[in-house]
Amino acid sequence: MKVLLVDDERLVLERVRGMLDGPGHGYEIAATATNGRSALRLCEELRPSIVIADIRMPVMDGLALIRAAAERELGSVFVIMSAFEDFDCARQAIGLGNVAGYLVKHEMDRSRLLDAMRKAADAWRTEEKRRRTERTGLLKRAFVDGETAALAEGEFRPPYAVALAQEDMPFVPSASPVWGEAGLPASVWPEDADEPDADDPHWTKVGEFVLRPAQLVSVYAQKNNRPVSSRESFRRLAFDLQSRLNGRLNRSVSLFYSFVERDFASLPGALQRVEAAARHAVFCGRGALLCADDLPLAIADPTSRLASRALRPVHPGLAAEAIRQLDAERFESVFNRLFETIVRPIWDLPLLYETVHAVTSAGSELLAARGMAALEPLDPRRFEPVYDIGELRERLRSWIGDIRSSASDRPHLSGKLLKAVRYMQDHFHEDINIEDVAYSLGISASYLHQLFKREMNRTFLDYLTELRIERAKRILDSEDAKMTDVCARVGYRSPQHFSQVFRKVTGLSPHQYRDGAGVR
Repeated sequence: MKVLLVDDERLVLERVRGMLDGPGHGYEIAATATNGRSALRLCEELRPSIVIADIRMPVMDGLALIRAAAERELGSVFVIMSAFEDFDCARQAIGLGNVAGYLVKHEMDRSRLLDAMRKAADAWRTEEKRRRTERTGLLKRAFVDGETAALAEGEFRPPYAVALAQEDMPFVPSASPVWGEAGLPASVWPEDADEPDADDPHWTKVGEFVLRPAQLVSVYAQKNNRPVSSRESFRRLAFDLQSRLNGRLNRSVSLFYSFVERDFASLPGALQRVEAAARHAVFCGRGALLCADDLPLAIADPTSRLASRALRPVHPGLAAEAIRQLDAERFESVFNRLFETIVRPIWDLPLLYETVHAVTSAGSELLAARGMAALEPLDPRRFEPVYDIGELRERLRSWIGDIRSSASDRPHLSGKLLKAVRYMQDHFHEDINIEDVAYSLGISASYLHQLFKREMNRTFLDYLTELRIERAKRILDSEDAKMTDVCARVGYRSPQHFSQVFRKVTGLSPHQYRDGAGVR
């Protein structure tokens, strides 16, 4: 805990320093001063937790120092020293509110001093906890509602840095991933310890707040108006923050940061940049530590995505068409050009989602046309989770290659059964049965039953259940929908029945599946 010593007598400074030295006390003498004016400057620069100050000093006395520190909201707690005859001045100082102890110089010994320091430390921790809570509320309002005035008038000045730490999650083919409830802790430092970043020479923490269950936003201000060229120092601080989170969570965390050189009114824009970077985590891989200002994101140039889309050399639909026609050479060419477009000149996340959807849909259709069970190649419960765009690219290419090989070995479904399968894919969410499907085809239910057994080696109900459960898993993977909604959207009237069938097929309840049970 940082301590500042202030007295115009050098012997007193050395005496107090000697009493505080020693293992186990946890106090660091950050600096000394011989008058109140110098001490005030050091308080603004070093932000000590505790100041031990004499009352009678030249230039600026102890009372003026305490008042000035309180007016500037520097957060320091004072322990004052005086001669016995200065008790009235000491009583005035105690009445200012940021004084936790009073010591008479000629009576002071190590025991009395350490007791006063413990009380001051407790007072500082209590006040610091209150300030953190207040800052959290102000920061949330600043980012969400743009209410930055209260923060801008406080103790912190630009430039600023905004960091977003995000628990690494497997890629899912949805623009709205569902975050688990465990997520990042509300605070990265223990309640009973000093803030870990307090001793950083360049940056001080303004505050932090949980943006989503797995995303933590921290805001920093540079100390002493140091030049923005000290960004490398923030990267070191960000690395330490990332390392602490990795240790506390025992899981991988990525961290994205952005700089603001003007005022608090620019902070929402910085948050927008780090959020955009976090959404593009698949382009970075696990454990990323990157400055969002340097990434090829469309948010930096709103016209770039429109221009990129207008100049696209290839469309995902061409890849889907090549898959359906089992044209391996054409698929490879289109697939490669798609991924080149996805990563440059900007990271085109919408195009990535379009490509994944087109490729997986075409592959699933090819499987269905051969009476084969549909598989989601990016399902982290069935396959190794994918975190990186390179891994994603190879996973899709390999999956399509396996489908082509399997499709060439299995006969195409008969026309009647293929029509039945397509009807079921379009209407599985409705209350359908084998009679409904057979009627739509103009055949008997018994004949359709025979077709399923002969060509797909399963019953109508087996295939319908497979369709419904696969769709339910996709919804649970990509949306935060209520279970009653999921149940209705996949064709089940009763949530209890849906849960029983889901558990029978997957071995997990729908809630367990959503919470990530079974993810490697």
